[in-house]
Amino acid sequence: MAKKEKILIVDDVASNLQILTTMLKDDYKIIATTKATKALELSKKEPQPDIILLDIIMPEIDGIELCRLLKQDKKTCNIPIMFITSLNSIEDQEKGLEAGGVDFIFKPYSKKIALYKIKTYLKLNKYSKYNDIKLEEKPMKKEIENEKDLDTILVVDDNPQNISVIVEILKQNYKVSVATNGKKALEILDNGSIPNIILLDIIMPNMDGFEVCKILKSSKNYKHIPIIFLTILENTEDIVKGLELGAVDYVSKPVEPAILKARVDTHINLQKYHQQLLDDIKLKDTILLEQSKFATIGEMFESIAHQWKQPLSVITMSSGNIQLKKDFGELDDKILDDSLGYIDSSINYLNQTIDDFREFLTDDQHYHNIKINNLIDTTLHLLSSKIKKRDIEIIKNIEDIEIYSNKNQLVQVLMNIFGNAIQVLETKENKGYIKVISFQDNQNIILKIIDNGGGIKQNVLLNLFEKYNTSKLNGSGIGLYMSKIIVENKLGGTIRGYNIEAGACFEIILPKENKHL
Repeated sequence: MAKKEKILIVDDVASNLQILTTMLKDDYKIIATTKATKALELSKKEPQPDIILLDIIMPEIDGIELCRLLKQDKKTCNIPIMFITSLNSIEDQEKGLEAGGVDFIFKPYSKKIALYKIKTYLKLNKYSKYNDIKLEEKPMKKEIENEKDLDTILVVDDNPQNISVIVEILKQNYKVSVATNGKKALEILDNGSIPNIILLDIIMPNMDGFEVCKILKSSKNYKHIPIIFLTILENTEDIVKGLELGAVDYVSKPVEPAILKARVDTHINLQKYHQQLLDDIKLKDTILLEQSKFATIGEMFESIAHQWKQPLSVITMSSGNIQLKKDFGELDDKILDDSLGYIDSSINYLNQTIDDFREFLTDDQHYHNIKINNLIDTTLHLLSSKIKKRDIEIIKNIEDIEIYSNKNQLVQVLMNIFGNAIQVLETKENKGYIKVISFQDNQNIILKIIDNGGGIKQNVLLNLFEKYNTSKLNGSGIGLYMSKIIVENKLGGTIRGYNIEAGACFEIILPKENKHL
């Protein structure tokens, strides 16, 4: 079970603490106090809170001053602070933001709005820590020579005066485009102008903001764009409806500059941190893919070392036999032909092994027509010494079919699956077998690799393709994870594993024509 994040609630009214604690306790670990001095102490206690909800109006030290004290302390300056208040004045909100707060939760509380806001700033703080960037650092006015380097914002509002105000507030830091209705906004997007964020008015004629949001969030091309609603609506239900449709936040009209900037900065940064995290994950997966390939190469080296022993012995014995017969004057054409035949056959075997290995080492990113039967034979040839050593029976039921795909990537996947089956069968007393089945339907080619090794343990099966999940004593847990990455992300197929009566079955479904190309 994932560890719950910790929230510190500070409010001098005990009933308010009770309401918030009841609202949030199912999702978070809650600590609370009615005193500012105690809050300073609790904020430094390990493990520190992940976020602080802070009442503005309190005796002795009010929330604004307490926020300043927390932001001045190196131990607490990076904890996001959200104010909880019944005040709705622009001046108080500006003071809160200037003191270092990130947002406000207004009384009476809406659980859904509170949870949306808390999740946003917890996520932002987590990403900012990951990127080693302090949350309270706001983007300075950008000195950018080329306007193309600016982040872009699309403002959708049917009121030209509202648009003018918003453009004036944001134009120093962002490139702002505008649309006066929902239809125009969709046309701008369809023409290829994809903004970093959309500010979307709720009340518009013909197509309101809710409908525009619903269309965008149902689109594969646009659903990633953060949407902030612009609204004069005070109804909590309307705000919640917008958030549930996929919006990330809302800003009330009339728009106040400091609040609008804070909201936009927050979600622009959140989007960038999220993208950076995705890029880093892709980079790590690329590195893991290379590590997995090196591990497979290691398996091949071990197998080749065993495979070469017999043909090298044959060559040595045959050449020795020729020399011996010659020395005794017994070398005739038949002995010479037979010995040279053995040598020639052994050399061809060695060459085939080298060719298979060299082909796998080549970083070939191209796709070709591949016969499934040849693909299986190549993989089994590379593992033949291990198969023979463990006396494993190979049963093939393979249709004569071709696939347009990447041979090296397929061999790496098959090496992982066959290698796992061989290791499992090594510990079994009964005669081991690996059955390979292939067939096709109209669009796909299906490969099944079945063993009689007794199956996969349930705790491993539940997370079979997750990173570092393994039941082997010295296993890395990378092979099957990378097999899934290759099959799904590189080859456009699917892979799954499940238990059958005698053992385990791995099923790979690949498109005949790779649509990822």
